Amino acid sequence: MSMSSNSSMPMSTEANQEVCAIIAANLRILIRELGITQRLLAEQVGVAAATMNDYCSGKRAPQAPFFVELRKLYGIDINEFLTSTIHIPSSARELAADSLTESLRSVYGKYCGVYYVYYLDTSRFKGRDTQSPAMSLLHGILYIYEEPSSVGGLRYSCASVLGIRSQEEADTLMEEFQAGESPVGVREKMENSYSQMAYYGEFEIEQEHAFLNLRHSVTDRALAILHRVDSNKDKYLGGIAAINSISKGRERMPVLQFLGISRYRLCISPEDIQHALLLSYPVVDVREEVEEVLRIHRVLFIENEDARTSFTPDQKKAVIRSTVERAVRGNLIRNAFRYAKISEEDDDAWYHLIKSSATSDEESK
Repeated sequence: MSMSSNSSMPMSTEANQEVCAIIAANLRILIRELGITQRLLAEQVGVAAATMNDYCSGKRAPQAPFFVELRKLYGIDINEFLTSTIHIPSSARELAADSLTESLRSVYGKYCGVYYVYYLDTSRFKGRDTQSPAMSLLHGILYIYEEPSSVGGLRYSCASVLGIRSQEEADTLMEEFQAGESPVGVREKMENSYSQMAYYGEFEIEQEHAFLNLRHSVTDRALAILHRVDSNKDKYLGGIAAINSISKGRERMPVLQFLGISRYRLCISPEDIQHALLLSYPVVDVREEVEEVLRIHRVLFIENEDARTSFTPDQKKAVIRSTVERAVRGNLIRNAFRYAKISEEDDDAWYHLIKSSATSDEESK
């Protein structure tokens, strides 16, 4: 069947790949020159982050509405964008700066506010801590805020009082922080009343994590990392952070632990909070170790007559004990001491604790 002369021919695979490559290069130039993120541009033009990633890597070309939105946003010449290396208008840079400021304020604003902090005492030597959950649980208050700036741009900071022994004292401090004071007023209160327990630093958000860089005078530095911070809620309720700092007590040593933050007071027992902070216990496979213990048992007590008669009861007990100890130690080393990781299940469990506490708090009012 013949094709009429005014029918358009489909673009060849080679031509389509060339167009995709030009668009991808121009998108990367646009993002770099405007100082914005790929994620922000995706939100501005109304496409998914994964779709924008495909565009920027040249896997596929955007449809016409995408370019219409680009022109509306930054005055981009669509023809140039499709055929050659793009030139960024100076007006686009100004628009991008304003847009980036608004976007950052919207994202960071979800996390600004005051939080309760929960973590476990690390002053005792490992393996010898006999404190009850109520005695080992420590409290704190964390304040995240936008830093006033006289030079333009946005900067977010955090201030925290850590090492509070009782929930009641944490409640009192929370009320003081929530009294509507300015960041300057909060910091003055901390410096005047809690200087030995005060930490100050920066708050930064990346695509999947938030970072709290805290400093305590000249004696300590702490880095706390929160997971799954990309929330579609109006406010971030809290989560569990992995924190690296220096332990308190007689000997000051580097320590890795988990720290929970929550906008609401957790209405559960210290035992439940401690269990949540210990996260999921390791799941171990002891089948090989069981087989080894059974083999030793058969040799000592059943199958080998020489072993049954040549070993005393105490010697047999020592052999069994050393075998079991070796098996337990090996499993612990393989599963419990290599690393500690906050899984999505752990973070979800903490989130539900916060939600239930928020509901209880509202019902009590």
